[in-house]
Amino acid sequence: MPTQNSLDARDLRRRMLLLLLSGAASLSYEVVWLRRLGLLLGGTQIAASVTLAAFMGGLALGGLLSERIGRGGPTQALKTYVALEAFAALWAVCFPIGFGVVANLAPQYAGVGFVGAWVLLLPPATALGATWPILARTLPNRGAAGLYAANTTGALLGVALATFVLLPALGVRGTELAAALLGGLAAAAAWSMAREGTREWVVEALEPEVEPVDVLPPVWMLTGAAAAAGCGAMGLELVWMRLSGVALGSSVQMVGIVLSTFLASVASGAWLGRRYPANPVQGLGVTLVAMGLLALGGALLWGQLPFAVAWTYSVVGPEGMLPASALLAALAMFGAPVASGMAWSLSVRCLGERLPEQAGRLYSANTLGSIVGSLAGGLLVVPLLEMTGAVAFFAALPTVAGAIVLRRPWVVLPAVALFAAVPSWDAKLFAVGVHLRVSDFEDPSREAVDSFAREGWELVYYDQGLTAAVAVGRSTRTGNVWLSVNGKVDASTGDDMPTQELSGILPVRMAERSERVLVVGLASGVTAGRVLDEPGVRELTVVEIEPSIVEASHFFDHVNGEPLNDPRTTLLIDDARAVLQRPGPLFDVIVSEPSNPWITGVSNLFTQEYWTLARARLADDGVFCQWVQLYGMGPDELRGLVRTFTTVFPDAYVFEPIEGSDLLLIGGSPRLSDALPLQPVLHPAQLQALGGAGWLNTDDRPRVEFRAPRYLHYETAGLNRALIEDAARADR
Repeated sequence: MPTQNSLDARDLRRRMLLLLLSGAASLSYEVVWLRRLGLLLGGTQIAASVTLAAFMGGLALGGLLSERIGRGGPTQALKTYVALEAFAALWAVCFPIGFGVVANLAPQYAGVGFVGAWVLLLPPATALGATWPILARTLPNRGAAGLYAANTTGALLGVALATFVLLPALGVRGTELAAALLGGLAAAAAWSMAREGTREWVVEALEPEVEPVDVLPPVWMLTGAAAAAGCGAMGLELVWMRLSGVALGSSVQMVGIVLSTFLASVASGAWLGRRYPANPVQGLGVTLVAMGLLALGGALLWGQLPFAVAWTYSVVGPEGMLPASALLAALAMFGAPVASGMAWSLSVRCLGERLPEQAGRLYSANTLGSIVGSLAGGLLVVPLLEMTGAVAFFAALPTVAGAIVLRRPWVVLPAVALFAAVPSWDAKLFAVGVHLRVSDFEDPSREAVDSFAREGWELVYYDQGLTAAVAVGRSTRTGNVWLSVNGKVDASTGDDMPTQELSGILPVRMAERSERVLVVGLASGVTAGRVLDEPGVRELTVVEIEPSIVEASHFFDHVNGEPLNDPRTTLLIDDARAVLQRPGPLFDVIVSEPSNPWITGVSNLFTQEYWTLARARLADDGVFCQWVQLYGMGPDELRGLVRTFTTVFPDAYVFEPIEGSDLLLIGGSPRLSDALPLQPVLHPAQLQALGGAGWLNTDDRPRVEFRAPRYLHYETAGLNRALIEDAARADR
């Protein structure tokens, strides 16, 4: 008969539900907090890596601290869990207060933003990092592995809910509060269980407490394996994210799809690993080796993704591309994250009777390995080794760890042979953005896609930069030189020249003074060059977030006037919002020409807060120019952007440098003149009428980022052009 302090299968299922809720809350917190801090610190790879390291560092610290708290049996573990989960939920509720303090201090004192990020993220992440180890040590090994599987499943749900439901519907703050509610529910449920009292293990209802193996591996081997698996998995996740950017797209939904696919695979592996195979030690070694082999196997298929995307679009159409992309992402991962999840569960089972003392240490080792994988992958491995070298590097870590666990060095040989079979990265195939052009293919056959990707042009530059893949191509027929970022063409010496040139000419000529100018986005450098060509310009500051763009821009020196070689030019490799938030001189003219607002990260440069930052850095009679595309979003999104822009710059004019394609919104204190090379299509009153009344695009409610991607494969430029024409017919 069970005693008052016993634990049965029902209690295990209830604990799994707790960890599922905790995982959903934790990933929702992470999505929202990293998004908030990205707006403050900027979207550079360094800033993103530092903030992610702060959160994951807290998780690792929580794993270590868990060894010292929550002891005294299942009831005490539940009570400690309640305190930790409630603390994290309360922290989420109050997060905007601390964030506001850091945001106010960061522009005044160097380094405060990064220190503040650690101060804001470390305490709640530490609490969350202790939850699994504290509950896990009160369970049999397979039960503890089940808790991890439930926690990872919750993480999957958290990412999916935040990306596809909560952020679009509730915004950043609403999502933050919804995540806090999930955490609060988990704490309340745990408190109810603790008040009921728990019962000792009923062995018949659960799996055996100690695995039936003769010799358990030493703890150092298990922690090393966990660290290698964590580093490999996080590094591979980063590689797959970069792959999806050039093969599937860079929208916030696509990022969510890839991350959800990864977590779903890890969770499924964790559920499998809690029961299979029977011998956890041998299974751990084999699974680690399999993780490396599967990652390399997926790399064998990477070159087929553009062809698969074109064929898939021809079958499912634009509406089906998002769910279909999950299958394509899974194909690229090829089961490696499933092996990663299995490896973790098997590591837990291998602890045997040492689980209560070593669970936190194992968790910390895995998380620290993940931190190293994230930092090294984004800052060093991918930029230095490119994609093929990066996948080999991160596949080697679990493979070698598996060989150590199995004590059989020869098992790495299949991985070496498989790597030799992996083809080199086909830069030409990924530089042209097949995923963005699939709606243009009347013939989605392999031959047609291959012809589009390879014929009629030459690749003159390609680099996997810190934030994106940058390519420069040259047409062999016309000589047109173009620049693409993750396959999206952002500049050229052909059709794009009117916008590039007029972005630099119009705002400067419309300003009362033009001594000091800021250009956001270097791209081809044509805009910067045209700014310097204008009389009166004494200082030009160019802000570019991706270092590889700088080298790529020199392939346009024959048309841009070599602005980077001009002594008046100062180049900043940084995020524009971060630059504008710091103290500095006022500018007479600011030209903002980032890529499309549906691209995650870039979307932050189309919000009310961004334009307000820019307005604050303008001189009293300064002029601000914003490039906006007519394609890639619906009429409602265009109206929302215009409406938002006019709340900051009510006296704005609209120019159309390329009819039916691009707009230039010029506000501040612009002056019209008959001498301008182009006259506006809309005056302030007409622009106000076009925007109308309704929602605004803000940091808290970035509606355009979430709504515009649905129009990527539809012809919307004509609809948006009609809005302009209707507004132009109104009385001036």
